[in-house]
Amino acid sequence: MKIQINLTSIQLVFFIIQTQIGVGVLGLPFSVFMVSKADGWISVLLAGFVVQIIIVVLWLLGRRFPKKSLFQYSRNLMGKVVGSIINIAYILYGVLVTALILMYATAIIKTWVLPLTPKWIVMFLLIITAILLGREKVADISNVYVVVSSLIFFLILISMVVLMTYPIEWRYLLPIGQSGGVQILKGAKEAYFSMLGFELLLFLFPYFQHNGERSVLYSVSIANLFVTLTYTFLTIVSFITFSPEEIVIVPQPVLYFVKSLYLQIVERIDLVFMSLWVVNVITSLTSYLFLSTEGSIYTFQRFKRKRSIFTMIFGVIALVIALIPNKEGEMEIYNKMVINLSYLYILVIPILLLSISYVFKKMERGGSA
Repeated sequence: MKIQINLTSIQLVFFIIQTQIGVGVLGLPFSVFMVSKADGWISVLLAGFVVQIIIVVLWLLGRRFPKKSLFQYSRNLMGKVVGSIINIAYILYGVLVTALILMYATAIIKTWVLPLTPKWIVMFLLIITAILLGREKVADISNVYVVVSSLIFFLILISMVVLMTYPIEWRYLLPIGQSGGVQILKGAKEAYFSMLGFELLLFLFPYFQHNGERSVLYSVSIANLFVTLTYTFLTIVSFITFSPEEIVIVPQPVLYFVKSLYLQIVERIDLVFMSLWVVNVITSLTSYLFLSTEGSIYTFQRFKRKRSIFTMIFGVIALVIALIPNKEGEMEIYNKMVINLSYLYILVIPILLLSISYVFKKMERGGSA
């Protein structure tokens, strides 16, 4: 892999942040409350802690092959045939997650902004933007992510204004721990989906390893900490803004408490909020299209110069998949399927590859890989 020494640790931080923060930011408080009740914010913190442990595992695997991505060293560890199967599986994973983000983002946009617009038009506009960005190289995508990340702080600022101006009740959080350990753990599982994106470390490691292996770990950890604290803050604001009876009927509580703001110069600030949120949706779509495109380039060497074509193909496939579910129940089934599959890609396969690399003492630095 060609080293790009112009890539910085800051770019890696924002690459992970922009991948993690997406559709889930609006509905996360509702999802965790339905399981953990007022202790949902604890579930979010716990999910962030678990994600950090997984990040360390992924980093341990990546540092054994610092100049290669999983798409390259999978063949070194598992053989050409099995390694190629693993690569194709990750390519499929990228497409499936892209479709999942696309269908949920479209559902929210149609509910809040464009109820009469056919969903295929909304999906097309989202995916075509992601394709145009996803076909670029890591450096170009990272530069865009750094620029648009400033919008996240604006989202947080709006939430802080709500906290200072809207009637809130801190007692809605009490008593702490009332749901019990089991329910808090189940709530952490609900929060897990909203934090997906950190697994791109498996494919970004070689692009940023020139900054130092520890720097890579620190960068991804900082990104995860920022996302965890942001989600926790939004969850707490939602919980103290709405009563337990109210929050169960507002599937996107973040949008509802933003809508409650009254500013003389802006009539519908929730629409402004959504406009900024759409940018985060597009960056998440872009990251997973990038994942699938990278996998195709390394798996199908004969077509490695067809980067733009691969990105377009995967974007179209994701669009078609996203158009299939017509009911909310069907979307939930697809959502559970992708989440269950993600455990295979984020835990099972990386741990298997890490174990094999240690057992057979295969690592890039030693020259045996």
